[in-house]
Amino acid sequence: MTVRLFLRYDGRGFCGWQIQNEGGSENPSKPTVQGTLNKALRELLRDDSIKVTGCSRTDTGVHALDYCASFEVSSLIVPADKICLALRPLLPETLTVFRSEIAPDGFNARYDTVKKTYRYVFYCGESSFPSLDANAWFVKTQTAPDLEAMNEAAAKLVGTHDFSAFCGDLKNAKTTVRTVFSCSVKKAQLEIAPECIGVFELEITGDGFLYNMVRIVAGTVVYAGLGKMTAGDVEKALETKARKDAGMTAPPQGLYLSKVFLR
Repeated sequence: MTVRLFLRYDGRGFCGWQIQNEGGSENPSKPTVQGTLNKALRELLRDDSIKVTGCSRTDTGVHALDYCASFEVSSLIVPADKICLALRPLLPETLTVFRSEIAPDGFNARYDTVKKTYRYVFYCGESSFPSLDANAWFVKTQTAPDLEAMNEAAAKLVGTHDFSAFCGDLKNAKTTVRTVFSCSVKKAQLEIAPECIGVFELEITGDGFLYNMVRIVAGTVVYAGLGKMTAGDVEKALETKARKDAGMTAPPQGLYLSKVFLR
């Protein structure tokens, strides 16, 4: 049978989702979400063959608010809907499974996720707020980014395009064509940092994303807001497919996998 899990995690404590070592063994000095979850499930269900599959290979430092994972098991000694509760004492505080259930036959978290929404959070000002820096990107500026310019740049990414210019590493990409269904920036409220010039959230939904794609989109949109790029430059990057024509790669701590849409 297949069990489906929904989880949240703070990416600061993990070297990404996927176990990196050859052979699939976890390196204790480089913990991953997948490895941590495997260990807890194997202990709970007394089955050393369990291996979870994730809906996305989030990078080191990237967070998740709604992540889907699945695993196969021949039998359960804990009811599927109680696994989320039983896992709590076996997981670190930075990782929470908030729902568990039996999935339809043949379900696979990777291949049955049809859309994903990512959120990227950044804030602006002349000096940073250390309490925010672990979960958002500080953009040093004396003037607020132009929200209209950021949304004009973001709008150019909507549609089906070759996103080669927005990929950090093309080596493992079978195809660089992706469909972005929506991409926009809004101003957010954050009362604990009243001296900020502005706090912003970029939200992007697509059928899939290339390596570092959302972080490069975030860097590009911020450049547009600061007058370093224009919406026309975004169109040029899509046309040339050259990484140099897109913006910088924004740091990982501002990125959140916000929502997954299942088949």
